[in-house]
Amino acid sequence: MARWPGRSASAAILCEILTEDIELTHEALDRHPTVQAASLLRHSLVDVGALEPRDTASVQFMAWIDTFLQGRPEHITRTLGPFCRWHVPARIRLFVQRNGITDGTFVRARRVCRIAADFLAHLDTDGIELKTAPQDAVESYLDRYPRNFEPLAVFLRWASQRGIAERIHPVPSPYAIPYTAYPIDTYRAWMHRFATDETIRLRTRICGLLAGISGRPSTTIAGLTTASIIDDTDGMQLRLGATPFQLPPPLPALIRRQLATPRRWDTESTWIFPSKLRAGEHVHASRFTTELQHLNCGLVELRGAALLNLAATMPVAPLCDLTGASPNVAARWQTVAASAYAQYPAIRPRAEPDHSISVRSRANE
Repeated sequence: MARWPGRSASAAILCEILTEDIELTHEALDRHPTVQAASLLRHSLVDVGALEPRDTASVQFMAWIDTFLQGRPEHITRTLGPFCRWHVPARIRLFVQRNGITDGTFVRARRVCRIAADFLAHLDTDGIELKTAPQDAVESYLDRYPRNFEPLAVFLRWASQRGIAERIHPVPSPYAIPYTAYPIDTYRAWMHRFATDETIRLRTRICGLLAGISGRPSTTIAGLTTASIIDDTDGMQLRLGATPFQLPPPLPALIRRQLATPRRWDTESTWIFPSKLRAGEHVHASRFTTELQHLNCGLVELRGAALLNLAATMPVAPLCDLTGASPNVAARWQTVAASAYAQYPAIRPRAEPDHSISVRSRANE
């Protein structure tokens, strides 16, 4: 500890603040060239109350937009600027209010901006103006880049509603994949491995099991606190929505082990997964995703299989409460689940007992 002031880049920045070489503000830390050290110091200053908390992800996204728009032709920026600076952030705020920040909130927002810019550049290369562009310009673009359909639809709806594009509109998607999910046998194999494989990191096992049971994203799991846990003589329950649900074995034992892990770096917080680097914060959700990828397990596919399973067996209201999905999204998953279960006999309910991990919600009892 005595060597920390001379060895730590964060300590050097703190010395600059104490000597008033830089201001004690978020903006000054944003401008500091040592980005990672400034970020770690920011978390410490917020944790002790020296700085007010702020939505860093949104601020970073707005800074990214400024950089993203630099150097683009003026006639493209006139359209792209309002879309990226006003519409996309407003759309993010709406989604966060409904569902909270998920794994890909800002990843998807950046992709929407990139695809809009790519489409405008495509029109410009062909000598076509957006205002008078014909519908076949959209269809020819999607023929070349079919996976850009959903981000492009966001931009086209905005452009059409604002009168910026008079002749084009989003097309019904023959391209979009309705869902991404592991086959049921693969899903069960992963759940069994997370339940039994002691070589996998403890927090990764817990994340995999919770994602495979509830269909929740890693951002929700990373942000769990001890207040979400109800541990009594009847077993352990987890509250993700309004109604807690019973956790099946071995999750209670794994979570108790996680809570009992020594916390030399963070002894007061209530996070189930506290961060070792960011003072007072939980571990970043991307760590879970990366750790699962190292096992060749896709979190999106695991959650998709969980949502298919839940949507096929639960009414809309408890499904929304457990998974955090909106009623419209839950209804779409139920439609997909009905089709999937009809097409694949292997995942229909079987007559013999099934000892795989399942979820039991009190809402259905």
